[in-house]
Amino acid sequence: MNSSKNILIIDDIEENIDILERQLKAEGFNVLSANEAPKGLHILKNQHIDLLLLDINMPVLDGITLLGNIREDKSLEHVAIIMVTALDDVKTALDCLKKGACGYITKPYSMSQINQQIEHCFNR
Repeated sequence: MNSSKNILIIDDIEENIDILERQLKAEGFNVLSANEAPKGLHILKNQHIDLLLLDINMPVLDGITLLGNIREDKSLEHVAIIMVTALDDVKTALDCLKKGACGYITKPYSMSQINQQIEHCFNR
């Protein structure tokens, strides 16, 4: 079932990408990644992506701004977005959810948390 789902990871820390990518591929997902928001946005606009795991704190363009940009683009409204961040802040989490994220996970996280959020977003 997961083999038909494409997940994009956007995070400026390569180690975070590598860990998530390995785990998600082991779960049967097709995984793409980008280490900065502009590259990730290019992938989003040129490939079919079902779900985006998006870091908040990134140089060039932060994840919250990118979230807003994605939600303004009607061609990307089908993409489910989970914010993955070190910010354990209720205000930031609520802001992300109001802007259209379907989930918010704080680092450090477990793979079961990621899987629960992915399942929630795919079943909404």
